[in-house]
Amino acid sequence: MNGYRSDNFSSRRAWNNNHSTGTRRQMLDMRRQKYFRMDLEDMLEGFKLGDNKTTVAAALLNKMTSRSMEEAFDYLDRIKEGGTIDDEKSGRLKVLLQRYSKWR
Repeated sequence: MNGYRSDNFSSRRAWNNNHSTGTRRQMLDMRRQKYFRMDLEDMLEGFKLGDNKTTVAAALLNKMTSRSMEEAFDYLDRIKEGGTIDDEKSGRLKVLLQRYSKWR
C-alpha cells in the first residue's frame, strides 16, 4: 500500500493508552499566559489590595500553571474567608480564571 504500514496506527494507539497521565485537569492555557497576567494585574489593581496584590497574583498564577483551577478556586475561597477579598471580587476572579483555562 505505497509504504503505509497498517500496524503503525495500532502501535501508536497502544503507546498512548499505556502512557496516559490519567485524569485531565482544567489549568491555565499557557499560550495565553501573558494576557492572563495582564488582566489579573489590572483586576487586582482595581481591588485596592495593597501589599496583598502581588501575593494573590503569584499564588493564583502558580496554582493555575502547576496544579489546577480547582485548587485556585479553593485558594480564593480561603482568602475570602480570611477577609482579604469579598464575594463579588472572588466571583470576578473566578470568571477570569475560567476564561483563561484549558483542559490538560
